[in-house]
This record gives sequence, C-alpha cells and structure tokens, in this order.
Amino acid sequence: MPSWTSRLEVQVNSVMLTPITSFTTTFASAITPIHSIEADNVGVIRKPQTMLFTMTVPAIGPDDPTHKNAATLYKLAIAGSPFDVALTVQSGTDWVFTSLLFRTCYITSANPSNVTVGTTSGVLDTVPVATFSGIVTEFVAQGDIT
Repeated sequence: MPSWTSRLEVQVNSVMLTPITSFTTTFASAITPIHSIEADNVGVIRKPQTMLFTMTVPAIGPDDPTHKNAATLYKLAIAGSPFDVALTVQSGTDWVFTSLLFRTCYITSANPSNVTVGTTSGVLDTVPVATFSGIVTEFVAQGDIT
C-alpha cells in the first residue's frame, strides 16, 4: 500500500499556481440506452461530454513570472480569456498519472470569501480565499493523460 508521499502541482498556462488549497474536476459522459419492443439496449445516444473544474486559491502572495496566484485567475475570468490547466506530479511516485492537461478552459464563476477577524484574538487570523469554477472545452484521453 502506498504511503502517499507525492506532491501535486497545478499549472496555469505552464506556470505553477501557488498557493492552492484544492482542485477538483467533474467529468460527465451522458449516454442514454435505446430500447426496442423486441430487445433491450439495442443502441445508445451519446450526448456531448462535459468537464468542469473548481479550484480554491488563497488570496495571498505576489503574482510574478515564476508562479501565478488568485490575481491571475481573476484577470482571466474578467477578460473571459481561455487558458490551460495542468495537474502534474511535483515529487513522489504514488500518483497513477504523470500529468493531466485540461486545454482551453474558461472560468464561469469566481467567488471570493469574506475577510474575517478571529473571534477570540480580535485580529485577522484567516486567509481569504477565492473559489473559481470553470469549464474545460478540450480534453483528449489519448494525449492529455500521461
């Protein structure tokens, strides 16, 4: 049983996004069976595939040429610009993939959190985060999963 020592990295347009709290993808490939009065499952209707993502990014740190942060994602969202996202192994060997590439992504919503002050300390003790949701328009199993 692996001990899960791998570290993963999320990249936006080939530049590391950091810090990042979570990255989740959802893939749907709707297939409806076709039945007949003489037999079941005589065919299928394949509907378009859909791939969505959600990422949560703390709103801290500088945006510079070596890494990107929440500010980059806000700019992409406001401009409606397409971008690529890659999930890659930074270190370790526990993960089954080497990388997943999600091409031509668009942010469909951005949700910044509130800035809160700690209830017992009276000082800012939490980091504001931004949650971005989007759609992946290009993902090909043959070339984008390694």
